[in-house]
Amino acid sequence: MRKKSITVGGKKWIPSIQDWSWIISVLWMTAANFWHPFGLFGFVCMFTPIIIAISGRGKMHCARICPRGSLIGKIGAIVNFGLNRPKLYYKKWFRPLLWGVMMGSFAVMLILVVPRGIDALGFAVLIFMETATVLAIINGILFTPRQWCTICPMGFTSGNIRSFRQKLLRRNTKDVTA
Repeated sequence: MRKKSITVGGKKWIPSIQDWSWIISVLWMTAANFWHPFGLFGFVCMFTPIIIAISGRGKMHCARICPRGSLIGKIGAIVNFGLNRPKLYYKKWFRPLLWGVMMGSFAVMLILVVPRGIDALGFAVLIFMETATVLAIINGILFTPRQWCTICPMGFTSGNIRSFRQKLLRRNTKDVTA
């Protein structure tokens, strides 16, 4: 049975693939551990939410596609302690700080490994993505299954792109009506 797509804000959203997209994460990490250049496909996971957000669909990737979100949802459904989320996670500065630390460390890592070639670069992307996945799984087990999704740097980026687009659209609408 085919799922219907829905429209949000005049933009068509795809049907959710969250039921099975976790397989993408597992297969990618497994393959990249055996052949490091395959780790470069991790850039697809990083840029897909950005491209979707730029296209005007906001955080559709988070809600309907994200393989990591699907994976931690599956694991968290099996084992979850249901502890209260740390108060730190609620602080306004926490998400930008986490984003800065993760993106900054990723940028430094890329600068250091690019001269070493494709194999090293693929391995660096893999290690970065596996680290984020381990953090996501720990959050999912300790708190709620998709706890990571509330602080995920890619979700934070997508949300900021959505907000920026909305501000631009409002400004352009005001300019046209004035």
